[in-house]
Amino acid sequence: MKKTVLLLLIISAFSSCLRPTNDDWEEKQYKPVLLQRSVFEKSIVLENPQPILKSGKIYIKGDLMFINDINKGFHVYDYSDPKNPILLQFIKAPGATDLAIIDDIIYINQAVDLVTITYNSATKKMDITNRNKNVFPQKRSPNGFYGNPKENEIIIDWKENK
Repeated sequence: MKKTVLLLLIISAFSSCLRPTNDDWEEKQYKPVLLQRSVFEKSIVLENPQPILKSGKIYIKGDLMFINDINKGFHVYDYSDPKNPILLQFIKAPGATDLAIIDDIIYINQAVDLVTITYNSATKKMDITNRNKNVFPQKRSPNGFYGNPKENEIIIDWKENK
């Protein structure tokens, strides 16, 4: 009997040290930042230059350099003089983390969608030419939680609960 009680006490002590694995605990650590699909699909716009908040990947194509601002968009620089890049514009693309460029076509992964854009550096104009919906899975939280968005909601980022 004493061994059973002792074993139960040891198990109880160790189990209190283990991380809970239920969704409630994970949801309390991070909260998804959501956009309705209708808003999300109209969210890519050119804006004036702005400071980088959280830099990601860098892509250079010709005289242009693109620096990702993770889950925010891309800073576009004139890179004709690599010693003195000049910030031109910001491509606001909520949920975006990467891009690729072939010829004059920019491919952006914007959260769950693959967006095709033509960008004219001479006129500094951008046109969205195609959007392939739900190519990528919903964004997961930094601790691996998938979230539970409604049918027309897109997770564009995760914020830490404080």
